[in-house]
Amino acid sequence: MLETIFNDVLLTLRSTFLGGDWIAIAIAFGSVGVAALTMRRGTQIASMTVLALALFALGGYLRGVFLAPAAEGSAVTGGRLAGQLQSSWGVFMNMTAATLLSYFLAFMVLIFVIFGAKTVFSRR
Repeated sequence: MLETIFNDVLLTLRSTFLGGDWIAIAIAFGSVGVAALTMRRGTQIASMTVLALALFALGGYLRGVFLAPAAEGSAVTGGRLAGQLQSSWGVFMNMTAATLLSYFLAFMVLIFVIFGAKTVFSRR
């Protein structure tokens, strides 16, 4: 069971932070960086991980809004915003618990590493 979780986390790390396009990688590293740099104590790791995941989701949503092709009448009715919101919500609802856990653990590990480096280099 632990091996399965570990493999899921490694797959999530590879697909999110090493694969895909440059915009998605920038969004992922940006959200992790913001969360790690705003973290004050090591006990905030869980809340900062949730913050990073929320920033990652928001960045992905905004990317979809600005890069999606315009639908007819979307400027008047807000169809692009609503369509992207429905699409993003559908993707989120189709995620399994194992996938959500692996995203949480992957982001947590990277935040912890960046926070550790920040702590080591900020001491004199």
